[in-house]
Order: sequence, then C-alpha cells, then structure tokens
Amino acid sequence: MKLSKDLYLEAIVKIEKFSPAPRVLSKAVALLRNPDSDIGDIANLVKSDTALTADIIRGSNSAYYGVGERVSSLDRAVAKIGFRESLRLLNLAVAHLMAARDLGSYGFAAEDFWAESLFHGLFMERLARTTGAADPDEAHTAGLLRYIGRLAINQCIHDLGGGLFWDGSTLLEDWEMDNVGFPHTHAGARLLQAWQFTDNIVQAVEWQNEPARLTPPNWLADALEFAGTVLPAGLGVAFATQAPAEAEPAIQETEFMRRHGLTNEQVQSLIADTRTAFAQINSQLYSG
Repeated sequence: MKLSKDLYLEAIVKIEKFSPAPRVLSKAVALLRNPDSDIGDIANLVKSDTALTADIIRGSNSAYYGVGERVSSLDRAVAKIGFRESLRLLNLAVAHLMAARDLGSYGFAAEDFWAESLFHGLFMERLARTTGAADPDEAHTAGLLRYIGRLAINQCIHDLGGGLFWDGSTLLEDWEMDNVGFPHTHAGARLLQAWQFTDNIVQAVEWQNEPARLTPPNWLADALEFAGTVLPAGLGVAFATQAPAEAEPAIQETEFMRRHGLTNEQVQSLIADTRTAFAQINSQLYSG
C-alpha cells in the first residue's frame, strides 16, 4: 500500500533527532557570525558529542594539518589548529558522519554520497571567495548539505517499511514526488530547519533547482543551481572526481557567470582547484 505524504513528513520530524551532530553544526555557523566567539566556544559546543569530539581530535592529528604535537584532548585539538580551521573541520566532520551510510533506495553508495557532498561544498566555498558575493564558510556548509534531503527520504522509506527503489531511468524528482509526495529539496530544507540552520541556508537548499522564484534573490541558491550544471553528476554512478583524460569541454556561459564576470577559464580553474582540494582532504584527512 502506498503511504501518504503526511506520513513521510511526520517521519522526517522524527529522524531529525537521530543524530545531534547537525545541531552542533548549526550552532557553529552562529559562532562564525559572532565576533566575540573564540576557541573555547568551539570546544564547549563539540564536547557534547563524543563522535564529533573523536573526529576533531583525529583530524587535528592527521597529515592534513601537518606534523607537530599529537594531541589527545579536544581543547588541545582546537588550540592546535585554530578557530576558523576548527570550525572548518567541524563542518567536514558532521558531513562525513552524516554521509557514512548507503542510500539504498537511491542505489547510492556511502562513499559516493560523501564524495558528491564534499565536492559541492569545496566548489561552493571557492565560488563564494572568487566572486566575493557570499561568505565562503556559509557557502561551504550549503554545498556540503545540499543533498541532505536524499538522506532524509532514504531514512524515512527505511523507517516506514522500505521497498521503494529508484530505477535510475525516471527523473529523480518525479520518482520522489510519485512515491513520497515531495522532492529531496523540500525534505532537506525541512530537516535543516528542524536543526535550526540559518534561513539563508534552508532557503538555498529548498530552492536550489528554482532560485529564480525567490524574492529577494538568494545567492546561495543561485550558486547551488550553477554548481549543479557544471560539476560531475554522481547519482546512480560512482561520483567522478578525477579530471577527464582529455581536455574538459567548454562550459556554456550562463546568466550566473555573466552576472559575476566569470569566464569559462575561471570556472574550469575552480573545478580543477576543487579536485585538488578534494584529493588532499580524502588522502590526508580521511584515509585509513
């Protein structure tokens, strides 16, 4: 029997409690906006979550942050890498914890879900820094979490008995609408709102495919739509993070590019830089 949209919406409200990590991240976003925040605030925020605490300590001791003192406490870890890097590592740690599960109903492996999320987060951060149109840290968070709605829908399907699987040929949003009653963008926004993320991020995730409908405009939503047109598509296949053997095809100029004075070469350079950063993080921060 096909379940109702209301049942799935109720299930999302329940699964928002399944991990405290995203709530920690939403509070960390607020710390970034507070000029009086310091390292002690980060330690106090993270220490309530043992999994995140372990990930921050492990990350601070990784090759990604270079050789130096090995630390065993959260306070020493955040002191070692500093305020902004601690918040950046927290961003990555939360996304990594959330993505560490297969999306069975989508046929999407955990490593590919993580790769796609990380790639979009890194690209969005660089795009914001290059254009100067948004805060790079907020853009990074929006990119990392743009597909969190897939996780929400997958978990709801599992919690309500399972049995629904995307066939890979139907348009993704059509499949979601037919079977669940709403797209992953709506599910993601609902989840992020429950986790108390900023309205700017919630709105961007919900309207990432239709940013023109927003008044006033939301740069994050515009950028997410643009990123979706130029980055590799990962759903249903291994997410392609390596540069192609031949030269990449030229990117068709878009209104977003014209508005921000971006050339084809600049966008290609941003993608190449994203690939380098992605490989560095995976090999030095999340290897082994």
